[in-house]
Amino acid sequence: MNNHKLLDIEKLYSLEAEAAVLGSMIIDAHCIAKVLPMLPRSDSFFLPEHRVIYEALVKLYIEERPIDAISLRDELKTEGQLAGLKGDDESSVHYIAKLMESVPSSANAVYYAKIVREKEKEREVWSAVEQIRNVVNEPGMVDEKIQAIQDIGLSLETIKSGPDYVEAGKIGLEVVAAMQDSRDEAIPTGFRDLDRLIHGFYPGEFVLIAGRPAMGKSGLLLDLALNITKGAKAVLVFSLEMTERALVGRAVCNLAAIDVTRIQSGEADDFDFAELRNAATELQKRNIILSSIGYTPEQVAGLVHRLKQTHNIGIAFVDYLQLMTAGKAESRQQEVTIISRKLKSIALRENIPLVVLSQLNRQVDARDDHRPRMSDLRESGSLEQDADLVLFVYREDYYRKDEPDFKPTGIAEIIVSKNRRGRVGKAKLVFVHDYVRFSNIPENYVGRK
Repeated sequence: MNNHKLLDIEKLYSLEAEAAVLGSMIIDAHCIAKVLPMLPRSDSFFLPEHRVIYEALVKLYIEERPIDAISLRDELKTEGQLAGLKGDDESSVHYIAKLMESVPSSANAVYYAKIVREKEKEREVWSAVEQIRNVVNEPGMVDEKIQAIQDIGLSLETIKSGPDYVEAGKIGLEVVAAMQDSRDEAIPTGFRDLDRLIHGFYPGEFVLIAGRPAMGKSGLLLDLALNITKGAKAVLVFSLEMTERALVGRAVCNLAAIDVTRIQSGEADDFDFAELRNAATELQKRNIILSSIGYTPEQVAGLVHRLKQTHNIGIAFVDYLQLMTAGKAESRQQEVTIISRKLKSIALRENIPLVVLSQLNRQVDARDDHRPRMSDLRESGSLEQDADLVLFVYREDYYRKDEPDFKPTGIAEIIVSKNRRGRVGKAKLVFVHDYVRFSNIPENYVGRK
């Protein structure tokens, strides 16, 4: 941060606020406990000498040693940093005295700490601007520059400001009101059995839907999108495996209940196409937006943010995680960790459910029961930790189809293996293989549990 020509230097730091925080800490060690959660790093201070003094004061506090001008001076001298503050010992001691004189009391230490933190965030923004300027001026492909710029923007974290503790009894009613609002904001999946378990998708959630190939994950995503848009919610789908036209074709066949192979084989008649046209008209009423550019978390973040403003999208889907990349990483596992963390951040930032499809390891197929477990998630550590909700798609029919005496049931299970909000368990759906379509199981179905 050497070039500040485009920005007033006073916006980058407040000498008065930094001095007031340090002065308050010297004259009243008790205020350090209030300041530390707000300024956890010495980098929060702009001036190097202030960082050195802050680190020394925090060290004295943690080690439960006396804190005053004399102990601070001795600590700095022991660490060989006293003379470096202002050029020599005498000038540095004089400067410490000036810090103490800058505040009459420590009563406003928290107020000044907030100013210091705000200035630090200003510097973070300015640093990002400089990084972006450097990216623009460097040689390279335009797409690579765009991804680098999006990555810089996504790296800017908003830090929670406010008290570092709360008394539970005082916020009880506020929490109940927030819980009610959250319930009202939940987006039903449209699948009765599943909603009984998870009560829909909630804003800010990172949801993982996982399964082996041929389980119908993409079909389930499409059904969820169609169900959700019945309620006038706008849905964004990042389709990384299928083209937008192919996905629309599947959606139209889904709504018309026509086997897509009839179209592909030339068996479809005039009645079929009349039904397809009706379905296409119905699809016009559903606010589903498709994109094929979500190969990086930054691309997902950029489009989600833009379409939330312009199209009021309420939920986003990604099909699927293993097709995404995160730039340079030492291993695929580390790359998936980066992707997972960023997707979680996007869901929280934009306050919408972000539902991501994921493949499972082959070890599922090797087990006798073939039922997926959390450990079956590819590169499972970060995914298991970051996801708020983990749903597995399982169809017994698929695994037993070659058994001579087995009669297919047409039943699929959505296994809720993780749910931060509540219950885990199984939801049953009807799966129609010809349409790759899921639907509610009839209430009077004999095999229901």
